[in-house]
Amino acid sequence: MGRNSKDNSLDRYEEVLHIFVRYHDYLTRPEVKPFLFFGIKTREKEAIKYINNVKKALKSLSKEERNIIQNEFYEFKKPLWWSKYYSRATYYRKRTYAVKSFLENFSL
Repeated sequence: MGRNSKDNSLDRYEEVLHIFVRYHDYLTRPEVKPFLFFGIKTREKEAIKYINNVKKALKSLSKEERNIIQNEFYEFKKPLWWSKYYSRATYYRKRTYAVKSFLENFSL
């Protein structure tokens, strides 16, 4: 892997991180949450669409990929949660693939 592939991997990681920060924000912000089931205003409709797109992208992943994405970006488990399942190299390889797969299935 050259420098460009590492840079692209980091960019994809940061993109997924931003997606989940926004996803979490939409799920927890008091001004958005009451409208999740009613979808009255445009902003709230956008929030619902965004949440549904994240869920759809997660559903498209394998169980292992979904586990990696959820633990790394959403549930924020302890930093080395993966160490009892994978070696460092294997984890980073699988995480890179999971991130790529998630982004391929996520659409706005």
